[in-house]
Amino acid sequence: MNERTAVVGAGVAGLCTALLLSRQGQHVEVYERDPEGPSDVLDAGARTRPGAPQTRHPHVFLGLFRKQLISHLPDVHDDLIANGVGEVPLASPGATPDQVMLAARRSVVEWALRRALDRDAIPYHAGASVQEIVTSGSAVSGVRVSDDVVPYDLVVDACGARSRLAPSWTEVVADVECGKVYNSRFYRLAEGVAPPPTRYGTVTVVDGLGYGVALFSHDHGSFSIDVGRLPEDETLKDLRDASAFSRVLGLFPQFEPWLKPGVSTPVSEVVPMAGLRNVMRTLSPSAPSGYLPIGDALCVTDPTFGRGAALGLGQAIRLATAVAAGDPVSGVRENEQWLRPWYDDVILQDQGRTALWRAAVANEPLEAILAGLPPNPFMLLDAGEHDPVLADASAQYVNMLAAPTMDTPEFRERVGKLIPVLMTQMMMNPAPSYAEVVKALSGT
Repeated sequence: MNERTAVVGAGVAGLCTALLLSRQGQHVEVYERDPEGPSDVLDAGARTRPGAPQTRHPHVFLGLFRKQLISHLPDVHDDLIANGVGEVPLASPGATPDQVMLAARRSVVEWALRRALDRDAIPYHAGASVQEIVTSGSAVSGVRVSDDVVPYDLVVDACGARSRLAPSWTEVVADVECGKVYNSRFYRLAEGVAPPPTRYGTVTVVDGLGYGVALFSHDHGSFSIDVGRLPEDETLKDLRDASAFSRVLGLFPQFEPWLKPGVSTPVSEVVPMAGLRNVMRTLSPSAPSGYLPIGDALCVTDPTFGRGAALGLGQAIRLATAVAAGDPVSGVRENEQWLRPWYDDVILQDQGRTALWRAAVANEPLEAILAGLPPNPFMLLDAGEHDPVLADASAQYVNMLAAPTMDTPEFRERVGKLIPVLMTQMMMNPAPSYAEVVKALSGT
C-alpha cells in the first residue's frame, strides 16, 4: 500500500508521523504555514513560530517520549544528544532505565525532526497554508493550497488545537476548562555556568496554595519558569509585568541558584497563556475516508503535565502501524481509545487543583478538599524514604511509563498513612503563602 499522503502541520506530531509513514514506504509530503526555520541549532532553539504560540512557553519531554523516540526514531534521538540536549534521570528508589527526561526546548526537538525529513528527502512545503481538504464522493482526493489542488489519498491533520480542518470532520466529545493561566519567561545561563540541579528530572515544581511555579531546564544553558494562577484571579494578573514577575520569583529559594546576578539573564518577555481547555475529539461519521486527525487536532490536555509530545509521538506510531496494515481509520480509533484515559486523568487532576486553589484564595478551610484530592505525584516523589513503592509509582506516572492514574484504593491507603510525614515535609520546605505572593507582586 503506497498512497500519497499529505501531512498538514509540522509540529512534533506531524513531523513524527511524516517520518514514520515515509520509512514504511509511503509517499509523504509535509505542509507548514510558518516559514522555514534556521538550520543552526542555537538559532533554532530561540525560534518561536507564529503558527504555534505554545513555542513561547516551557515544554518537557518525558520518559515515554524518549523511550518511543529511541525505539522508533533512534536517529532523531542521537541527533538531539549530539547537539546539546541532555538526558536527566527522574530519581526514585527503584528507578528504571526509561525514567529519563530530555532537557530540550520544543523548537530544538522540531529542528531535529526537520533535519531527519531532509535526510529522508521528504518534500517539505514551508509557508504553505492548506485551505481545505478536497473530497471525491466519500473519500479524500487532495488538498487546496492557494489556487491549486494537489492530489492525495490520505491527509494527516496535524494542525493543532486550532486546526481549521478538524471542525468539519470531527466532533467534540469532551471539553473542560483547565482552570489555569500561565505566565512564562525564558532565560539563558551565562557562558561557562553549568545548570544548577533540578528536583524532578528536568523540572523543579513548587506547589503553592492558590498558585503554582515550575522551572524547566532546557538545552544549551536555556531554562524557563512559569507561574500559574486561576483564570478568574485578577489579583495575580500583574504577573505579566516583568518586574512584578521577578519580585515573585525572588520569594523562592529553589530558584535562587538560577537567578542570582551574574548567573543568568532573561531572553524573553513574560508571556501569558490563557483560555486553556482540555478537549477530546472523535472522527465524525461524515468524515471522508483518508482524513486522519492527530496530535492536538484530536486531543488537547493541560500542559501542566507535559504530556503533549509523548501523546503526539504515540499517536504517530499507532497511526503509521494502521496505515501499513491498510486500515488508516482504525489508527485514529485506536488513538482515541489510547488517549481517553490520559485525558480523563488530567481532568481529575485539574479539578482537584482548581478546587484547592479557589479555597486557598478565598481563605477557606482546606482539610476536606485535601482529603478528597487524588494523590499528588510530585509530593509523593519525595516520599521514597518512607514508602518506596509510592515514590516509584509516582516517578513512573510522571514519566507516563505506567497506567494513567494514581487514584486507586491502594495508593489512597498508602497516601493516607503518609499524610503526617508529607505535612512535616511541607512545613520544613514551605512554599510562600498566597498573601506573600500578592505582596511581592505589588512591590509593597
